[in-house]
Amino acid sequence: MSDALFSSEFEPADTRYLWRLWFADLLDLATSVLLGWGALRAMDVDRTPGTLVVAGVVTWLLMSAAGGLSGWTLWRGVMGLRLVVDGSAPGLGRGLFRAVLLPVDLVISPFLQRRYCDRLQKVQPEAVPPFTKKWQRGLGWQGFWLVMVFASVWFMVMPTRREALNYLKKLDGWRCCHGRATPSPFKCSTSVSRAVSDAEDGDAQAQAVVKDCPKASAEMGR
Repeated sequence: MSDALFSSEFEPADTRYLWRLWFADLLDLATSVLLGWGALRAMDVDRTPGTLVVAGVVTWLLMSAAGGLSGWTLWRGVMGLRLVVDGSAPGLGRGLFRAVLLPVDLVISPFLQRRYCDRLQKVQPEAVPPFTKKWQRGLGWQGFWLVMVFASVWFMVMPTRREALNYLKKLDGWRCCHGRATPSPFKCSTSVSRAVSDAEDGDAQAQAVVKDCPKASAEMGR
């Protein structure tokens, strides 16, 4: 029997690179949650379960729309895969439709070894080895989401306006403001910097806190 019968040419499209695409999709979904959380912190919005779900869903739809227009996402690029329909990017409509159906495929494909929702949309993965010319053409899309991930991590590490002001009003904040030892020097320095920045932007509440904090007042006067 010819070995050609076992080549990927005769393999159903929805089974090719099954696990690579599964992991890429799972990581993209997790990344959307991270980006949504970072966006809420950047806007200093209350992070309730409802707002986290909304932020994650909106981010996921935006990622899927961009992925539909280009065929690329951050983690597909890492896995060396691009989604195509007849050799071209799936398009905006398929990208959004796939965003809705993807959770179903993520659940059933490990057991059935098929991606039935992708088959329904005639979407299939195309192998694009890293560092080839085609892979490099997708770096712009991948790089954008990578920058967004770094930005989200930044906003998660740095205090929000409310966190900074609330911290400086507490006992640890008093110690921070008066040059005493604090449990978290990093939190002290970042909270002071955030309060000073907001005060310089005209925030009345931040200005009141900075006025009562010698360390922040000295930094603002520089």
